[in-house]
Amino acid sequence: MIDYLAGDELILVTGIALQEDGALLKHVKSLYEHRAAGIALDIGHFFMEPPEDVVLFCEEHGFPLFTIPKSAPFENIARPLCRRLIEEETKERMVSAAFQNAISFPDQQELYTATLSEFHFEIEWRYAVAIVQVENYAGDPYVRLNLIAAEIRRYLHRDVRFSTVFSAWKQIIVVMHCDEPQQLRNWGRGILTIVEHALRRQETASIGVGKLTKSIRCVSKSHRQAASILKLQSRKKLEDRINFFDDLGAYRVLLGIEDPEISREYHTQILGPLIEYDKESDSDLLDVLRCYLNHNGSVKETADELFVHRNTVNYKISKAAEILCMDLSKLDSRLQLLLAFMLMDMM
Repeated sequence: MIDYLAGDELILVTGIALQEDGALLKHVKSLYEHRAAGIALDIGHFFMEPPEDVVLFCEEHGFPLFTIPKSAPFENIARPLCRRLIEEETKERMVSAAFQNAISFPDQQELYTATLSEFHFEIEWRYAVAIVQVENYAGDPYVRLNLIAAEIRRYLHRDVRFSTVFSAWKQIIVVMHCDEPQQLRNWGRGILTIVEHALRRQETASIGVGKLTKSIRCVSKSHRQAASILKLQSRKKLEDRINFFDDLGAYRVLLGIEDPEISREYHTQILGPLIEYDKESDSDLLDVLRCYLNHNGSVKETADELFVHRNTVNYKISKAAEILCMDLSKLDSRLQLLLAFMLMDMM
């Protein structure tokens, strides 16, 4: 049973399999180590009273110990607890399903507003979506993802009254009701701490947090922003393990372009000739040009990063400028190219 504990559970114990000397104490210590919330011991059947060593351990470690008298049938306690657990799980499933509909079908409000209102998620509240992406799983991805999601859910249930956590598309999706950007940052970093603590061995995680919405009807937009952040993280354009949409600088403007065709057309118009040239001649002018722009037009710094001679950089930059029909000494030309490269990062 111990292996199935995730923490914060109240364990009901009859003692039927713990009759040997020290067996109950060993069990209690194991529960404590696995961060159970406490233990409730059935009295009058297999134990007449809690063993002294168990009482002493619980007192010394502040581990709650309850007794269930013989006059209170065990099933009378277990039944309402099981019913409450089933109700909570049903609520969690319904809320998660409603938010999934809000993300996938934002225009079909009948698929989510009624359910969320039933569970007191107000339509006009502000919400934000965070997406957790785990890589290099240490074990079955489905099992690991659910365990990490459970840790996040436990953290949010303590600090965020209105939230939901669910797994989708090999990601963990978190939807939170939040009023202020700073509050969102605090909760986001709290999620990062929980996730990092839950990771095993080679596992790594990245988190993208979308902008606070104006209402529940905009949850899909916050989700799209969080997903775009993860795409930038996967391409090494963002270094932090958690990134917030409000911190993306110029990427915020570009991600706000609703029509992806506009982005593709601009990227193709500006960089298309150079991309085609590189393909046909098996050259690297595109990479050299980006490195050159990243170093604010410094030939020396570009040459140092690429481990080539400065004359090589000068030649390739001149060739790129010729192909693109641009004067790279002009700020306007560099700005156009930088925007095109940033759009390429998001595609």
